[in-house]
Amino acid sequence: MLIRFAIWILLSLATVACRPQREAALDEVVALPSATIEIVYVTPTSAPTRVPTLVRIQPTAIPTATPKTIDPTTSSQVSTGNEVDCLDRLTRAYTEAGNRCLGGPSGHFCNGGGAPKTAPEENLLQDPGAVIEAVALDALRSPALDNAEGGGFIWLRLEENILMDALLIGQVSIQNAVLPDSDFAKWQSFTLESGASEWQCDEAPEIGVMVIQGLYGQTSRVVVNGVSLRIDGTVIVLTQDSTTKFIAIEGQARLLAFGQFINMNAGEQLNFSYPPGDWRKPEGSIPSPTLFEYDLVKDLPIVLFDRPVPIPQPGYVQTQGGVNMRIAPDIESQLLFQVPAGETMNVLGISSNREWLHIRLGNGETGWMSAGLLAKNLGEIKQVYDVTPLPPQRYGELGSRAFVNVAAGGNLREAPDTAFRAKGTLPYGAQVKLLARSPYSPWVKVNFGGEIGWMALFTLRSESVIASLPIDYNVPLPPRPTSTPEFSYGGGHAYPDPSGGY
Repeated sequence: MLIRFAIWILLSLATVACRPQREAALDEVVALPSATIEIVYVTPTSAPTRVPTLVRIQPTAIPTATPKTIDPTTSSQVSTGNEVDCLDRLTRAYTEAGNRCLGGPSGHFCNGGGAPKTAPEENLLQDPGAVIEAVALDALRSPALDNAEGGGFIWLRLEENILMDALLIGQVSIQNAVLPDSDFAKWQSFTLESGASEWQCDEAPEIGVMVIQGLYGQTSRVVVNGVSLRIDGTVIVLTQDSTTKFIAIEGQARLLAFGQFINMNAGEQLNFSYPPGDWRKPEGSIPSPTLFEYDLVKDLPIVLFDRPVPIPQPGYVQTQGGVNMRIAPDIESQLLFQVPAGETMNVLGISSNREWLHIRLGNGETGWMSAGLLAKNLGEIKQVYDVTPLPPQRYGELGSRAFVNVAAGGNLREAPDTAFRAKGTLPYGAQVKLLARSPYSPWVKVNFGGEIGWMALFTLRSESVIASLPIDYNVPLPPRPTSTPEFSYGGGHAYPDPSGGY
């Protein structure tokens, strides 16, 4: 409660500061307040939970290495021959799909790629970029990923009160299963069937999937193929033969089938069997969670997710006592956090000497931990590296642009807190370029026509992956203790919407 109150106070101050009549002029010179030595972030818990209770120690800059990325303007520099053409077309399909549909409205389908087949009318989403109310459709089949045609990318954003968004990638057939007299909203229950990909790139997903995401820290409920899901995170659903596979890659999911609940952590998978050709209700016995099949989802274009989430390695690890998280796989590297006992975390990769694991906390923070200090439930770790890769960012302009979303304008300040001098006010609708994020507050560093400064994130609208922006540690700390945003999915540093959501 104290943390929520502190956040409310912080946001209230920022809101008041958005009033242009109280702003300093751009040329006003005001001495910056002196910085505090250390900011301590604490989320009190009465018992060990998945939500970290952490002490923040200001680190030095994190060394990063750019992972293999596909850029339609530079792909010839990373591959040659037929692979260049294949990767180029695949990336263009991803970029165009994201430009068309990311940030779309609730309660609608959006077609980001090839024309799907729809019912009751066949051509309701024929054109790329077409948007239609979800209640207008009873069934949909998105086309397979294909070298020549591009393939299907369909966003389904349900009504705001359902707290769930979904993305169909490749060939996926879905049919509404909500009865007219049900309390469920349309498309809150549906059947799903996957088809194979026809794209001949090693980086292309091999099968059609649906990515289902709940809002940050909130539980969403949906029924897929007769299995009820309560999702706090991200779950991928696909079918093979007569099996529906539920794969958790973020947070947790609780599934109800055969009258019993089954809990599934990120890094795990549940398989349900069905009668041939009938996806309405599972048959057989209650399954137990297993380590997920990494190859089924490793090539998904995560930058197209409404909330991009790195695909973890199969399984998870847990702290048995306090364990340090560092910026590099080296005992001499800078300390980021001390994570308490009882935390469940995902693994993104492993160092070449197999002594360090690259970890992702439930709140999205990443770092390195000594493998020998963790309890493990892991499969084969295929991602091996010694330099921390950059997190994924949107393709094209979506990765760096934002728009002022406050009617009275948004303040541009010298550092990421309301205690620092305002350099001016940017008008509603002004476009800025995102440069970095704050190490201690939900603020971002921006460039507006050559003027560099910091803006509170809630004053901006953006489809960028805020968590993928670099952290600028070379900023003065605020002159007063600063409460961190609540540690939940997407918390930690700056995140897209301080009031919740993406």
